[in-house]
Amino acid sequence: MVEEKEATIETETERNWADLLPELFPLILKNLCDISDFIRYRAVCKTWCLSSSISDLPPQFPWIVKVSEGPNLEFYSIALKKLYTIRSRCSSDKSLLGSTGSYMLTKQYGKPDSYSLLNPVSNSEVPLPVLHVCNLIWFPRMFTWYNPLSFQRDDYVFNTEMERLDGCKLDDDRWNIIRAGGRGSQYRCYYFKDLFFRVDSYNEFTKVMDSSSHKELYDIPPPKYKKTYEKSLRGPYLVESCGEILSVSHNHSYEWTNFKFSIHRLEFGNGKRNPCWVELSSIGDRILFFEITETFGRGFSLRVSDFTEFKGNCIYFINRLQALQSGYLHMYDIENSKTILIDTPFAPFDLKNHINHITWFMPTLKLI
Repeated sequence: MVEEKEATIETETERNWADLLPELFPLILKNLCDISDFIRYRAVCKTWCLSSSISDLPPQFPWIVKVSEGPNLEFYSIALKKLYTIRSRCSSDKSLLGSTGSYMLTKQYGKPDSYSLLNPVSNSEVPLPVLHVCNLIWFPRMFTWYNPLSFQRDDYVFNTEMERLDGCKLDDDRWNIIRAGGRGSQYRCYYFKDLFFRVDSYNEFTKVMDSSSHKELYDIPPPKYKKTYEKSLRGPYLVESCGEILSVSHNHSYEWTNFKFSIHRLEFGNGKRNPCWVELSSIGDRILFFEITETFGRGFSLRVSDFTEFKGNCIYFINRLQALQSGYLHMYDIENSKTILIDTPFAPFDLKNHINHITWFMPTLKLI
């Protein structure tokens, strides 16, 4: 009887997690690299939750998400090879349109101008200001984000192929409109560091405009490609990477299984000469992430130093070209010019089958 009582007391003591020595909390947090483990840690009890800050969560390797109507969303962690199902707060009167960094873009049924950003991980939602100056049919397609690790409100912008960019700073509860001259559908538009870039789809010249003064600063000739890149060349797509602007183009084999990428860095020349593109044979310890369709290429960049289990100098890309109807995930080894198909729950190896619409998602608990 005494032994049973002692065992009961010992069990109760072991389960009293709130009495854990405070000096042990940092040791536990140090080993919680995945956001799912971090969330479980904070859910143990109030003491554990207060012992940690959202800023304690290390950078997360991007997930891929299968876009669906919800409410259950499926996410796949490439790093851990785990599939997560998260029930979104999106009610029956809203539809999920796709991922924009760490948020899902949602639209309310029956209200064509009612959009919001939903973070299914933190269960937070941010309404977007109403946009009156363009055809909203393009909004889900052209709404995007940049600089994913900062998670700032003004990283979210709306840019169209109609030679204008609509930038939104959510803390102002309005859209800051930037116009760049006449209209036309031949431009791919990008926004980096308060600069507005327009890549002409016909001659591949890049026009650079200051977003504050609306002054056009440069008209940059296209990169010079090697002959091996000329056939079936797609792009260029621009991406900001560690403070640099990179131009990325690619071609592919007839079977759409092998790709070859061409990467150039924009050199501004310290104002002494017109900026130009310089070819790169390596991007060092960086990893580029792209989602490529027929009309645009969205990209972002991370440093491999934050993810020791991965190697740098490579490109992860979701191929959503029409030839495949939807998307497969590939990894391109820049050094060896080798394309590897990444196995995921969303993309079977049979390239003839229709597969789910997948896109990148940056898991975070931070609020924008």
